[in-house]
Amino acid sequence: MKQHNKIQPEKLVSVDGVLEMVNNPKKLLWLNFKAGFVRGFAGVIGAAIAIVLIGFLVAKLGGIPLIGDFLKSIGDAIKSAS
Repeated sequence: MKQHNKIQPEKLVSVDGVLEMVNNPKKLLWLNFKAGFVRGFAGVIGAAIAIVLIGFLVAKLGGIPLIGDFLKSIGDAIKSAS
């Protein structure tokens, strides 16, 4: 049976686990890559959900008067320029 080089979470908090990670740069790089990817993906998903919720609330509350007028003038300027 082939043994995988999977790192158990309980080994990461022990001194042996930390030394194993430091002594094996490939494992350390791969672990940090996966952690960074997951953090980035979660941040993008979280930001998208927050933007949708804010947009929904602004639409339900009737918009923001000052910003809405400003964005409308920008839209009109773009339409007239093209």
